[in-house]
Amino acid sequence: MRKQVYLVGGAVRDALLGLPVYDKDWVVVGSKPEEMIADGYQAVGKQFPVFLHPKSKEEYALARKERKSGSGYTGFICDFSPDISLEEDLARRDLTINAIAKDDSGKLHDPFNGITDLENRTFRHVSNAFIEDPLRVLRVARFAARFHEFNFHIAPDTLNLMKDLSASGELSTLTPERVWKETEKALSYSSFLTYFKVLNNVGATQSIFPELIAYIDMQQDIDNTQLNQTLSHIDRWALLCNELPLDQLKKLNARLKVPNNVKWLSETLCDFLKNKSLPMSGLEWETWLTQVSAAKKPERYQQLTHILATKLDIKQKHWQDLLDQTKSVSPKTLMSNGHTGAALGNAIKHAKADAINALSDNPLVL
Repeated sequence: MRKQVYLVGGAVRDALLGLPVYDKDWVVVGSKPEEMIADGYQAVGKQFPVFLHPKSKEEYALARKERKSGSGYTGFICDFSPDISLEEDLARRDLTINAIAKDDSGKLHDPFNGITDLENRTFRHVSNAFIEDPLRVLRVARFAARFHEFNFHIAPDTLNLMKDLSASGELSTLTPERVWKETEKALSYSSFLTYFKVLNNVGATQSIFPELIAYIDMQQDIDNTQLNQTLSHIDRWALLCNELPLDQLKKLNARLKVPNNVKWLSETLCDFLKNKSLPMSGLEWETWLTQVSAAKKPERYQQLTHILATKLDIKQKHWQDLLDQTKSVSPKTLMSNGHTGAALGNAIKHAKADAINALSDNPLVL
């Protein structure tokens, strides 16, 4: 078989949708690992041969077939011999819209009618091998969130396979890191709530985020709020989870092994909304500002109060004023007045509290 290189997957799909293409993946048919290395490519794949182009550093993978050999999304045996055809490689992909290739002459190769499904805005599985990889349930839900504005729908047969996979227990084989990676990507889209709604619809939430089942439908309008348009994926996770009891949120974050910055924001927001009653005294504010390290990590404090300001309909300026008032207190002045040791710390605390109490026109302060 003659060596041939094809652009595949998301790059072809996005170009056909008129979207910008940022990452390109390539499939090489009719080649061997040693030939790729001899041509200057750098081998980086661990489970199957993937190579970086010597100049562009884009990924080139040898065409391969996969056979299910165990449970989970890693239980596959790969065949990447040089006689694997392009169609055989495309057949292992999840959705028809991701199984379109373009050769070096610009010709499109579409053995599974992905172009028609793109035109009809349909997510459709390539083959029943779809059920061999439980991660595909999350991927389809993520695509639904990413392409929400295009009004895609999931083909009924594909939806049934997602339900079957969810009911099979295979989702429990996914590692926390892999679940979070897909979830993090979904949270980067303004229509992120679609991801969770699809998972709820196919019965996957029970296996992945059981704590959220009762709360996803409570967030019906998040996607359309002005607040959502300005949020990062970290903010959106905090916003999604703020209705949870704090102990359940902590369990969820721990099980998914979410990054520390995501954990901190979601749990701090949840704790505040559950346990604080506004307005508060200057002393109460000083204690809370110290607990959240507002002065030491002002950017994180601004991120937290950006959400609080919108949820509680209290301008962020009022939240920033709290912190600014504490900065007006001079420890040196208190030291010159004879305060030392523990007495100095206590004097600083009360001086900051008094400064906050001086904000007579701030609705946050008693």
